Amino acid sequence: MSDRLITQATSRLTKVNVVTLLTREEAWSTLDLDTRRELYSMLPVTNDSDFDPDVHPLKTSFAKYIRHFIYEWEQDLAAGRNTAKWQKQAKQATGERISGAYDDWKEKEREEHWGQKYDPEHFKRTEPRDDILE
Repeated sequence: MSDRLITQATSRLTKVNVVTLLTREEAWSTLDLDTRRELYSMLPVTNDSDFDPDVHPLKTSFAKYIRHFIYEWEQDLAAGRNTAKWQKQAKQATGERISGAYDDWKEKEREEHWGQKYDPEHFKRTEPRDDILE
């Protein structure tokens, strides 16, 4: 399978409904047993986690979650968020945010939106509140 098919915003997959494609029985039944078991192992463990690898997961109680995930993935694909370049830029931006590179911008936005600067001292409590747990 070409990486381009699952990473590029110009992929053919942006023009089809992936859930409809994957709902087809042959999309599941043509996978070998080990692959089906591996895919089932990626689902969260629940009380009724005794999965049958012959049953299509889109016909189980997990269907709505799988459909939602696929929808989110389709949106990311169409927006170009699956490319290596975008992923690298997102990781870099996360690191910059953690290091405080955007703190001044966030403070300016907060002041414009709320009409005042953020004062963390305002939110500090000097006395413990016992009434919270009552």
